Amino acid sequence: MENKQKKKQKEQKHPIVKTNRTINQQNSRNYYDLLGIAFIIILGIIIYSNSFKCSFHFDDTGSIVDNPAIRNLSDIKSIWNYSNNRFVAYFSFALNYHFGKLDVWGYHLMNLMIHLITSIIVWWLTVLIFSTPAMKDKEISKNKKMIALFTSLLFVSHPLATQSVTYIVQRLASMVAMFYLLSLALYVKARLLDKRNLSKYMLFASALISAVLALLTKENAYTLPFAIVLFEIFFLQTKKIKIGLKDYRVLLIIIGFVGIIGLVFFKFSFSIFNAIPPNHGNIYTITLENYLFTQFSVIIKYLQLLILPINQNIDYDFPISNSFFEIRTLFSFVGLLSLLLCAVYLFKKHRIISFAIFWFFLTLLIESSIIPIEDVIYEHRTYLPSFGFFLIMTSVIYLLRQKHRFVSISILIIFIISNSFLTIERNKIWKDELTLSNDIVSKSPHKARPIVSRGVYYSNLGQWETAIFDYTKGIEINPRYIEAYNLRGNAYHQLGQLDKAIADNTKALEIDVNYVQGYYNRGLFYSEDRQLEKAIIDYSKAIEINQKYKEAYNLRGVAFYQLGQLDKAIADYSKAIEIDTRFTIALYNRGIVYENNKQFDKAIFDYSEAIVSDPKYSRAYSSRGIVYFKLELWSKAIEDLSKAIGFDSKNSSLYFNRANSYLKSNNYNMALNDYSKAIEIEPKFVQAYFNRGNVYFKLQQWKKAIEDYSKAIEIEPNFKEAYDNRNIAFQKLQQKEMPLVNK
Repeated sequence: MENKQKKKQKEQKHPIVKTNRTINQQNSRNYYDLLGIAFIIILGIIIYSNSFKCSFHFDDTGSIVDNPAIRNLSDIKSIWNYSNNRFVAYFSFALNYHFGKLDVWGYHLMNLMIHLITSIIVWWLTVLIFSTPAMKDKEISKNKKMIALFTSLLFVSHPLATQSVTYIVQRLASMVAMFYLLSLALYVKARLLDKRNLSKYMLFASALISAVLALLTKENAYTLPFAIVLFEIFFLQTKKIKIGLKDYRVLLIIIGFVGIIGLVFFKFSFSIFNAIPPNHGNIYTITLENYLFTQFSVIIKYLQLLILPINQNIDYDFPISNSFFEIRTLFSFVGLLSLLLCAVYLFKKHRIISFAIFWFFLTLLIESSIIPIEDVIYEHRTYLPSFGFFLIMTSVIYLLRQKHRFVSISILIIFIISNSFLTIERNKIWKDELTLSNDIVSKSPHKARPIVSRGVYYSNLGQWETAIFDYTKGIEINPRYIEAYNLRGNAYHQLGQLDKAIADNTKALEIDVNYVQGYYNRGLFYSEDRQLEKAIIDYSKAIEINQKYKEAYNLRGVAFYQLGQLDKAIADYSKAIEIDTRFTIALYNRGIVYENNKQFDKAIFDYSEAIVSDPKYSRAYSSRGIVYFKLELWSKAIEDLSKAIGFDSKNSSLYFNRANSYLKSNNYNMALNDYSKAIEIEPKFVQAYFNRGNVYFKLQQWKKAIEDYSKAIEIEPNFKEAYDNRNIAFQKLQQKEMPLVNK
């Protein structure tokens, strides 16, 4: 005791000693904080290191692979029009495409970076929670840095997050969580500052910006104002809450609420509550009531997966609850209600646990309440709510730490290690469509969609018979699976079995007379079967259902062209171009009609527009080159045909046409080279032999000319002009050799 007093007196006499010690302690704390953050990052990189080569899956195709809206980073309008509710996420996809096209590595890198940043924010927000007025004097807050570290390690390592990290398109879930948590952390940090200085207002402004980014990433963010209120009630208000309009905090919350309500009414209509009919292989209708009843069981499933993450599945075959009084539904509801009552009961004594329970339910509110969603359960929906679960877990274990210190810490370490291994193993399942589809089929064997999805994988590999087997199996499970009939019809089409292809699309149309894709595909099959009138009827029906169906206009134009109805063909191509001014194939097709009508200026214009739309479209270069040839613009023809060859070097016709242009411009050597190249690619190219013979004829190389004419006759015995030219070449050769004989 005396030593302490002497030490205190000494420090009072020499305050610099105390100051240095304080600085050293602060530096030490900063060092350990950075070490903890580094450990979070390293663990995340290790466990997701095997995800970087995982392929695109399912919704990645429509959102990324086949999405023209993200092709041009500077075309903000296209990205906004594609999905203004989720603009920020799709802009990030556009960034990925800009720098790496469809290389999955870059997409996975960004997904992991978002996950790591979110995990660090989880650490920071947890520290802030234990630094609030309601928590800072609690015994548990002495361990706030360790609780924050373990909470973040659980968050970064849990295998339930793989669907939000490894499944590329579900960046939406992880990104909205990142902005959501950051906005909260910045708000709490600002509230903890005593003085109203510039730093405080900058933090509030940053919180607002982050909130807006969250709102523009995914609809989950609409609960953010409620989360702020939750923080205020649980942690920031230690006295009785007084509501007064002079309080800037109250004003901010009111503005937030009004803004969210206004945004919801502006962006959405009451149609979001409409029932969802059977679709994508589902055999049930999703209504407001049965979705809500089902969610009671779904939330219990989420909790089970957080506690014991085994048998994960991207496409659960989850039973629909059509009555509140079903045993499963009733027991799930009682369990969840008990959890909420427990949260209320624990408010005073264990506020952190109470808060975490309310957080879990609040952040699930958008996707697990009364708004019907086609798929009743998805693992990525737990990404943001899981913060509450991990906060409960670490807090409870630290509350038990005083009596069982070693055991409690060991439990957390074991849980993190086991989760890390499970995450690594789960990422292996995401390797490609086959590994993922096989995993789903094994866990949901009586659900049609996973089997049909596997069929799509086989179709992409060109394994049509195997694909048909899976499509047929899917149809057996669900005889009203429209997409399965459509896909099987496409597979039959690839095998040349047009009758079966037409029959499958006809069956799909019997199930749904407004199935636009069925009319379009059947029209395509009728076209290939030369049943052009039937094809036009189907294309017209598709256009009637979807008046913006540019592909249907284009193919109906092709059918009209094949029937010789050129005006109607031009009208359809023009309509398709009106819908999409950069519709390459329609521009090209209209150019062909104009060329056939000898409207060469219009043809050149359309071919040129097609090239602007797709600078690597070799057919447009080729056709424009042929028009230039017809106009006797040899140099332009050669330039275009050379461009076309650059993109399609194995096309014999391109070399042949360029050779003709060289021939017309009297460049015989280049003409010979191109005719020879065309023959090399296509050894039975009759006209190439004949034309090369003509070049040799012009060069008076009679023997070579005779050889080429003879080869042309060998391939096509009725080639009269080749006979005539060969006879002349023989005569010329004899005249040349006769003086030698006489001499």
